[in-house]
Amino acid sequence: MEKAKGRRIAAIFFVCLFVIFAVCIPFAGIYMAGRLIPPQYSETYYGALSDLYSRLKETQGKKIVVLGNSNVAFGVDSALAERLLREGGLDYSVCNFGLYGSLGTKMMCELAYEEIGAGDVVIFTPELFAQSLSTYFSAEEAWYALDGDASMFGAFPKSTREKLAAGYIGYVAKKFALYESGEPASGSGVYARSSFDGHGDLKNYARRNNIMPGGVDENNPILFDRALFSAEFVDFINAYAESLEEKGAAMYYSFAPMNAGAIPFGERGKADAFYDSVAEKLQFPIISNIEDYILESEWFYDSNYHLNESGMQVRTVQLVNDVKNRFGNTTKTDYVLPDKPVLPDESVEGEGDNRDADMFEYRLDGSYYTVVGLTEAGRAAEELIIPYQVDGIYVKSFLPVVFFDDKNLKSITIQENIHTISNGSFLGCDNLERIVLRHIEPSEISVGYELLSGVPGTCRIYVPKSALSEFENNYFWGRYAKQTEGYTE
Repeated sequence: MEKAKGRRIAAIFFVCLFVIFAVCIPFAGIYMAGRLIPPQYSETYYGALSDLYSRLKETQGKKIVVLGNSNVAFGVDSALAERLLREGGLDYSVCNFGLYGSLGTKMMCELAYEEIGAGDVVIFTPELFAQSLSTYFSAEEAWYALDGDASMFGAFPKSTREKLAAGYIGYVAKKFALYESGEPASGSGVYARSSFDGHGDLKNYARRNNIMPGGVDENNPILFDRALFSAEFVDFINAYAESLEEKGAAMYYSFAPMNAGAIPFGERGKADAFYDSVAEKLQFPIISNIEDYILESEWFYDSNYHLNESGMQVRTVQLVNDVKNRFGNTTKTDYVLPDKPVLPDESVEGEGDNRDADMFEYRLDGSYYTVVGLTEAGRAAEELIIPYQVDGIYVKSFLPVVFFDDKNLKSITIQENIHTISNGSFLGCDNLERIVLRHIEPSEISVGYELLSGVPGTCRIYVPKSALSEFENNYFWGRYAKQTEGYTE
C-alpha cells in the first residue's frame, strides 16, 4: 500500500515537472521531464534496439552491418558469420541491425548511419512487404525503442527528430500510465530483450521448429510485385547508399529469407522478373540470387520471414557465401548445415466451452472439424463462442467467410483450439463490439494486418488480463494495442 502511494506521489511530481517544462522550455524541457520517469519498455522486444545500437557503436575495425527488419534478428547469426568470414581470410566484425518492421526500415537506416565508416560494408535486406519498402515511420513505437537509451535520439536527422518530438507526448502518457500501475511493459516469448545474447543475436530463446499452423502465415502471402518498392523509398535508399559510398563504405542488397509455402500458386514464376525490377530500381549491387532465399517451410519459425534456429544457420552460411563471392574470395565455407526440422503435429487437446456448437456448420478435414458457416439460429445470435469440440471431434479452424456480413453479431469468443484468425474474418460485421480471446500467450494465435477490417472503429479485442502486456508488446498483436483490453479470467 505504501509502495503504491509513493509511486502515485512520484507520478504526480513527474506530471508537474512535465507541465512546468512544457510551458517554460520547449521540447528539450518536455523531453527531460519524460526521461525522469524510469524506463518502462526496456525489457520488451523494442528494448533490444539499445543493445544492438551499443554494439554497433562499440565495434572497432572493419564491420559488416546487416541492415533491415526482423528477418535479420531471426535469420542472421552474426557470431557464426564473423567466424566463417575470418576463416576465409575476411577480417570483419558482423553487426545485426534489424529488429522490428513496425519501427520502419528508414529509422534503422538513419540510426545506423553515423556508425558506418570507411571500409565498412552494409548488407541491406528488407522484407518483401509494402511497409518495409516505404518510408513509414512510427514515432510512438520509436520512443518505445528509445526508452532505455535516449542518446539514440541525437543520431537521427532533424526531420526525424521533429517527427519524434510530435509523438513524444503520446509516448510519455503511456509510459506514465505504466509507471503508475507498477507494471512495466513486458516481453512475450521470443519477443523480449532477454532473447538476445551478448553478441546481439536472437539466440537466447529456443526456436527449434516451425510453429505456424500448416507451416505458413496465411495472412501474409509473399508476392513478387514490382510495385512493392515505393518511389519515395527507392529515392531514399539510393541516396542513402550514395552517401555511404562518399564515406568510403559499400552497400549491397540481399533478399530476405522467404517461406516457399507462402508464395501463391503461379507467383514463383514472377521471381526472375521481380529480381530484374529490383536491380533496375536500386543504384547499388544485388549480391544474392533470389532463389537461394526461397526456403522450405520447415526452416521457418512464426512468420514467413522469421527463421528457426536451424534456418538461421542455413541463411547465415548462404549470406557468407554471397559476401565471399562478391569479394572474389574462393575459399570453401567449411560448415555442416543442420538437418531440416520436422513440422510438428498440430494436435488439439483439452476442454472448452461448447454451448454454441449447434449454431455452426462444419466440414470434417481429416480428424478435425473446420467451421464453414452459421445455422439460422447462429445467424440470428448476438453473441457466439466458437466451440472447442463437437460430438467428441475437435474444432481446429474457421473459414474467413463464416461471419461475413453478419449484422447481428456483437460478440465473438475464440478459444485456445483456434490458432489462426484470417484477414477479413469479420468483414461486414457492422455491430461487432467484442472479439474475445481465451489464449494466454500471443504466440498461440496468429493474426494479420486486417483483423479489424470491415468492423466498427469502436470494436475492442479482449484478452486475459494477465496476458494484456504480452499482447500489447507482441510482434504481431502489438499493432492492435490501442484496441486491446484485458478481462478478468
